[in-house]
Amino acid sequence: MKTRFLVFAALLFLLSPGVHCNAASQEVVAVGESGVSFADALRQAQRDAVEQVVGVFIHSESEVQKYELKKDRMLSRAEGYVTRFSYLEKKRVGQGYHVKIRAAVSKDKIKDDLIALKILLDSMERPKLMVLIEEKTVGFDAAGMRIAETEVSSLLKSKGFELVDQAQLQAAVERDKARQALAGDMKAARSLGLLFGAQYVILGKSVIQDAGEVMPGTRLRSLQAALQAKVVNSQTGSLLGSVVKNGVASHISSVTGASLAARKAAQGAVEEYLVDAITRSFQDYLHQGGLVQVYVRGVGSFRSYKKVKGAIEPLDGVASLQKRGWNRSSGLLVLDMRYRGSVESLADALDGRKVGDGRLQVEDLAPNRLDLVVARPGGGR
Repeated sequence: MKTRFLVFAALLFLLSPGVHCNAASQEVVAVGESGVSFADALRQAQRDAVEQVVGVFIHSESEVQKYELKKDRMLSRAEGYVTRFSYLEKKRVGQGYHVKIRAAVSKDKIKDDLIALKILLDSMERPKLMVLIEEKTVGFDAAGMRIAETEVSSLLKSKGFELVDQAQLQAAVERDKARQALAGDMKAARSLGLLFGAQYVILGKSVIQDAGEVMPGTRLRSLQAALQAKVVNSQTGSLLGSVVKNGVASHISSVTGASLAARKAAQGAVEEYLVDAITRSFQDYLHQGGLVQVYVRGVGSFRSYKKVKGAIEPLDGVASLQKRGWNRSSGLLVLDMRYRGSVESLADALDGRKVGDGRLQVEDLAPNRLDLVVARPGGGR
């Protein structure tokens, strides 16, 4: 568990706004040694500098090879991430070469590399996103094309995010709740997110207008897109923030030009705001934990309730634990927990944990819910 926290901390440190130098870079001291040349020693020092900023990407023995491979791919481009450096030491040591440098490493370039972001998403077990954008076109017909929604979804997918299947969403979504969510109802947005297992819901409004010919007689149409997008955390129902971006494009086809203009607006929204908003939310998750509802069956007495709570509360990663409800006749205990980790890791920690003369057993789990039962010797509960 502690190793996972170090992974989260290192990656969120990398992908969050400024530490040390400024918002775009971090300054570190790094050392490189080589038996070949000063140039090769410098390359090793640059790799060391980048590795310090990137952090350690390995959470468990089973993932060593996968994450080491991704890290090596990143470090092979170390020179591109070091924006400036100065020598602190440069000398021969025996038959080898030794350098020490002070280097500024671009966090923006590393973030744009996508490898770091994808590793972060893997660490967070790839949170699922839902994209709902209300679209309006002016001056041309693009009924049913969902241009802006397609562009935003495509960009998020390219960055490694998992999205709710749009066909499934359109077929099954409760239309009243979709309209309510798009109108600004955070409860409806949260309900939709939870219904489809999406940790974040991206709501938007897009207007694309055909402003006419760029110049008379050229047949080139000027298309102007405006996109407003906001992010809702499905676990808490809170609004993370919103952004407005514009895009302009020209084409002889209004529909093609609309797609190009919408893509520019979508790129601005995704790359300049949405990804950062979600990674900042991850940082809050790291410090405060995510909300998990824990349902425990077989809790037939107040003393049993206290024992269950006492068994769960000391676990590493439990930030807070509150009783939401308990009914003696049904034996059902419901707890609201803030947990720094995945539901699966919580299930691993609790399955088989001793509670009085019984043990907790996992019955079911979902992204924000864990169902347990107190199993007693001989099959009693």
